[in-house]
Amino acid sequence: MATEFKKDHGQVCEAWRLLTATDRATHLQAAIAKLALLTGDSKKARKLFNHLLSFAPMLDEVQQMNGATGESNELYVTARGKTMVIGGESAKALVILGQLVAALLTGNEVILHCPSQEEMCLEAIKALYEAGISEDVISIANDSQLVTLLHMDRLSQVAVAGITSEVQSISQELANTDGILTQVIAVTDMDGLAEMLTPDYLYRFVTERVRTINTTAIGGNATLLELGT
Repeated sequence: MATEFKKDHGQVCEAWRLLTATDRATHLQAAIAKLALLTGDSKKARKLFNHLLSFAPMLDEVQQMNGATGESNELYVTARGKTMVIGGESAKALVILGQLVAALLTGNEVILHCPSQEEMCLEAIKALYEAGISEDVISIANDSQLVTLLHMDRLSQVAVAGITSEVQSISQELANTDGILTQVIAVTDMDGLAEMLTPDYLYRFVTERVRTINTTAIGGNATLLELGT
């Protein structure tokens, strides 16, 4: 039963990843109004969320690269994988939810951890479920210890909203974990949102891949190789 659950969970998360960013943005757009109301500054929140969603077409772009004769090479971006969104003790809801929207827009499976704002988390998740995003894709883990969560299997990245010392503490704990390298995406500017307004912010949630296609194969368009970076 557990194996079947993991298989189904993986399939749902993979289906979310394989959607275009434009399609994922449509789901998120349906939740924006309710998410904005949870921040205490609905106007500012809507502006931030819509700014992030406006990048969807760029995330969907595929660049053609030079290759050998009879070969097509395509560069594109895709989700990194399992992502934790963490809200520190003094983190503002706007920043936490901004990180959450960014992680989902880029196709990642997301685990939200913000014990100091339990009610906000529950309402945010409810809004996202109502917008058609699966429970397999987004969940809350406020009842678990942060250290335990940071050591979970195949954690690809951690998006932290908090003060510098909180970010440093989390980074240090991740440095002590085994397995894959876990990236930290930190936002410490709770008012100016400086980190979230940089041109490369959303690209920190994705990884690049190159798809090589043999265009001369029988039947055409036979994928030869797909590499991640």
